[in-house]
Amino acid sequence: MSQRGWRRHARRGVANIIAQILLLAITIAIFSVLFTFHFNTPPPPPNVTFVIKSGGSNPVWGDPTDEQAGSYSLLNTTQIIIAGVSPTNLLLSNIEFTFECNNESQTGSAYSPITYLVQGSLAAMTWFPGDTSEPSANAPKIGYCATFNAAGFGGGSNSVYYNRLGLFVPIAPGQTDLTVGDTFILYIHNGGYPLDYSNDCSQGSSGNPCLDGDDYHGAPPWCFTSQTACSIILSYTGTPSTTLIDIPVYSLAPPVA
Repeated sequence: MSQRGWRRHARRGVANIIAQILLLAITIAIFSVLFTFHFNTPPPPPNVTFVIKSGGSNPVWGDPTDEQAGSYSLLNTTQIIIAGVSPTNLLLSNIEFTFECNNESQTGSAYSPITYLVQGSLAAMTWFPGDTSEPSANAPKIGYCATFNAAGFGGGSNSVYYNRLGLFVPIAPGQTDLTVGDTFILYIHNGGYPLDYSNDCSQGSSGNPCLDGDDYHGAPPWCFTSQTACSIILSYTGTPSTTLIDIPVYSLAPPVA
């Protein structure tokens, strides 16, 4: 090989080596970019499972009529019991309880299509009526439910606490997270208004058993007339927000024939 030919061959060899080095550098740079670029995927929505236990009874609190002897000291209840929570750190303050009323199912209702009998966080609903403690400052109060107007029962709408509808009972006092075993107790009397054995009957003669209307407890009777009438909803208001539970109240007690 001539000296000139040898030089051309050497230059080509050096050029190939430089090209390979540059290609390797580019490849390393691309992989470095790929490894440092992360996709921030949102966390999956939380999930809650539950079981329903019907046929129980619980004491009621409220006006002095609740203290009278007779069947009105206890009221039938249905329990919604938390059976599973994922993830396990869902704050009670981020879980909203809603008792929603579909007023369109009530013929001739003069109210807006949807009203809320009770709406508030579970953290604000852990007060046990009947003891010496006070309810939370933001404890929800009874509102309206289509043709059921709480203004005529026990002091007026927006002045009666949620415990007329039901109670939220955490499995452990003072807990801040939703926990397996936590229970919402809903008062049930789908056969009409409960009997009152006191002397303040607002719907009958004084001193005799009559239908109680001054401190009505539980869901309005018309909630048990249709699957779409009323719903109990638990919603997670954190990130990502989602509906945890949506139960037709109709399914919590069958209609009375």
